[in-house]
Amino acid sequence: MGKKNVKIKDIYIDHHKYLGKRKNSLKIYDLPPRNMILLPFNIVFDSIDRLLVINFEDDPIYYCIELQIIHKLDKEFPFVIMYRKDNMIDTYYTNEIVIKNRKEMFRDSVTNSSFNQLDIIEYKFQFDKMGLDSYLFLKDKLEKEIEFKIKEKTPGRELTSILTPIGAVSKKPEYFPIVFLNKFGVVIKKNTEIFVKIHGFLRDTTEMPVQMNGANAYKAHYSLKPIMSNWNNNFSGNINPVILNPPILNISYENLTYNLINNSDYYEIKKVSGNDDDGQTISFEFSPAIPNLLSIKSNSIIKGRFSCVIDDIEGIFAGDYYLTRTGDNIEFSIQPTKGWQPFPGKLWLKSYKWTSKIQIYCIDDIKIDSYWLRIKG
Repeated sequence: MGKKNVKIKDIYIDHHKYLGKRKNSLKIYDLPPRNMILLPFNIVFDSIDRLLVINFEDDPIYYCIELQIIHKLDKEFPFVIMYRKDNMIDTYYTNEIVIKNRKEMFRDSVTNSSFNQLDIIEYKFQFDKMGLDSYLFLKDKLEKEIEFKIKEKTPGRELTSILTPIGAVSKKPEYFPIVFLNKFGVVIKKNTEIFVKIHGFLRDTTEMPVQMNGANAYKAHYSLKPIMSNWNNNFSGNINPVILNPPILNISYENLTYNLINNSDYYEIKKVSGNDDDGQTISFEFSPAIPNLLSIKSNSIIKGRFSCVIDDIEGIFAGDYYLTRTGDNIEFSIQPTKGWQPFPGKLWLKSYKWTSKIQIYCIDDIKIDSYWLRIKG
């Protein structure tokens, strides 16, 4: 019996159909409208130019290598992640600039990680009409050689895009991880020259248990245009209202852009967007718009939907939001529920739920405690 065929398609949610045209009733408000708004969102980007991942077998220490190419100061730098069987990761780089803002991210997501600066990392990461042409050579912290080569020979190689499935590594993740691989390809087995060499020993490249788009493939993939971000990093502290003076419908605040709607002088959040260093955009659109949290009356319950847009691709994933207010306390939750992944099983993103608890003592004293949890079901 042959392998099952999995088709990697540009399969997204029907953005406009899912969101609909929901609007907030004025009955959810009891306080008079104000020219101010609370903005409880954040999006933090990790800019990567290209990305390649290759899995291999039978090595006692490692099972996977990830090569990232990062542009900083008009130069190109390699960043290598070695995934280990003891659940530790080792990172390698030639310039501190590529890890400067990433150490905390790795510490949040991986219990044990090491950071190693090398004088030299030899690498090649190109794509042409025949496909991927890549190479890596370095000496790890044991002073032993790590090497791989991939050269596809597939004329007219077609690429697609995919939201990478990512399992939460803890029951209390620090953020929701968005890894969208545009110009994405799985390494095809036919005619491809490939090897992985660890500490002087050749290791077999792991093969996919299924066919990908009708072709046998390795468990290795790459993206020529990845976009990566942390959505809504956990935060606890004070939050200040943003004054709308003059009252405009498009505002920028803390590196994000907000598209507002005017609902009888109550300003509501229709869309929030952020850009990485390369100008790629991640947006979240809400239906109905997020109400003005400062003016919602007590005992209100608002249910809505959201959909994620990356660049001009709508419906990358979607889900629900739920908002209640009791006295001075607001609870606002978001849960991704809809998306696509190439393999059967529970949709990975459904295990994430964001909750934001907001206490409004007065306009000058507002507390917020927001966090992600993994949920079952």
